[in-house]
Amino acid sequence: MLPLHPLLTHVVSERQLSGRSRQAVWSVKTATAHYIVKVVTDPSSRQYEREAALAIPKQAGLSHALPLATGRTATTAYGIYPYLPGKTVRSVLEESPEFAPQLGQETGQALRRIHDVTAPSEMTSWSERCQAKHDRYRAAIDGLLEPTWIERLDRFISERIPLLQTRPNQLQHDDVHLDNLLVEDGHLSAFLDYGNHDYGDPWHDFVKCGLFQVETSPLFARHMIEGYFETEVPSDFWRMYSLYMAMVVFSALVWTKRFDADELEAMQRRVQRIIQDHAGFQRDIPLWYET
Repeated sequence: MLPLHPLLTHVVSERQLSGRSRQAVWSVKTATAHYIVKVVTDPSSRQYEREAALAIPKQAGLSHALPLATGRTATTAYGIYPYLPGKTVRSVLEESPEFAPQLGQETGQALRRIHDVTAPSEMTSWSERCQAKHDRYRAAIDGLLEPTWIERLDRFISERIPLLQTRPNQLQHDDVHLDNLLVEDGHLSAFLDYGNHDYGDPWHDFVKCGLFQVETSPLFARHMIEGYFETEVPSDFWRMYSLYMAMVVFSALVWTKRFDADELEAMQRRVQRIIQDHAGFQRDIPLWYET
């Protein structure tokens, strides 16, 4: 059921869309506007207020899907977002793969501006939060990955994890995949879904390149990285990227088992591809980037 709010008067049509577990999503057209309405059945949730408080630097021709209004009822919390037109980057690349270099460059350049936002002063360090999160996933990995690979990855991560201490605390979109990017008139037009946003190492936002994006377009993923740096990609980036990809082997498997168990076999195949891309984590630059 839609929340009662002044923006949602004179509704002409409403259609429920697919959403995350525990979140309902509607497309709502009124006599004067088109909105996306998201609702969770947890009145204590501050997710939408956190998104609404984000102050992302403006970029010409680029929109960010942030709430126009938020609220709560006795049983729910909700956010009302503008409807942003366009096609997802995934659908564009499936139809016209030749757009991959341009859209990848534009995405990397736009992401660089998003990362200009500094974490609130009260935020704990990225190294502390990142390591704590990894430790939780590591504790739940048994039975999901061969013990030999657990041991090898543990060794690799323990050698690299001190690098976290030098990394900055900046805004992370934290879900940069091809369905959260819109294209209009042949150019990147919007970033969707800041619901997972966090603060920490901005380079962590490239994890989805190796986890998901390369399955549709390695060329897009490569140009996204190169567009971000504009010049040569620094070796320090690849050292951090390979650390984060080793960590994501654990988090992806555990998360999928908990929340999307039907996709666990597919995720296990994806994890094996990641391990192969990094030659068992004996190389930092993945094979998909250089081929």
